[in-house]
Amino acid sequence: MKRILIIEDEFSVSHLISYNLQQIGYQTASAYDGVDAVRLIDDFHPHLITLDLLLPLQSGWQVLDAIRRHPRKPIATVPVIVLSALSTAKLRNELLNSGVTHCLGKPFSVTELCLRVHSLLRESDDPAWSSPL
Repeated sequence: MKRILIIEDEFSVSHLISYNLQQIGYQTASAYDGVDAVRLIDDFHPHLITLDLLLPLQSGWQVLDAIRRHPRKPIATVPVIVLSALSTAKLRNELLNSGVTHCLGKPFSVTELCLRVHSLLRESDDPAWSSPL
């Protein structure tokens, strides 16, 4: 079962994402701040991450930087979907240049998110992901 880490400080949004992804067969874990997110990345070994940029304790940018600098390649290259109310064209370009796979502005369509997750995880069917690191 593919694992998805949801990094979102709003409990209701995190729960909505988690519930819908679980309904289509994914295992989820949630982090509500940047510090907890970085810890969970190592503990949960996600196949994909959804990331809010405006987080307490450590920003989504800092979390993204920690992911991309991670010494284990499967974590450093994990697909990241940013979900943020900050959705300008300039910001999207910066995020995509920083290694983000997709950006969805808030409010977002849960159906679109689930389709993107499914598509990305199907593309990343790599034997290196088949078991925890």
